[in-house]
Amino acid sequence: MRISGIYLLIFFVVHVIHAMSVLDRMTWGQLLFLTYSPLGFVVLSVMIALGAFHCLNGIRLMLNQGGIGIGTPTRPDYPYQIQSMGKKNRLCIYVTMGVSALALYAALGVFFKF
Repeated sequence: MRISGIYLLIFFVVHVIHAMSVLDRMTWGQLLFLTYSPLGFVVLSVMIALGAFHCLNGIRLMLNQGGIGIGTPTRPDYPYQIQSMGKKNRLCIYVTMGVSALALYAALGVFFKF
């Protein structure tokens, strides 16, 4: 989650700086040309997937902080079993990844019209 946040922050800062540098029509045309290139589509698709994953994982972590999906506390006996990674929490992680994959598929569908 931290890695996706760092990439999103870098993308946001570069995007704002690049958008602020647009002063005339020619620069705007160059920006659109870069955005509509195959590399631009790939970068935007990855950023959409990272944004969706980051958002959904943050929601999952907030639910975990509230005690949802982490199980009940038990006495730590050997062999130690991690209660916080129980079936409910794993299911939440898989749902987060699945919905992020659907967001990526939707973004690719918009960009590549399939």
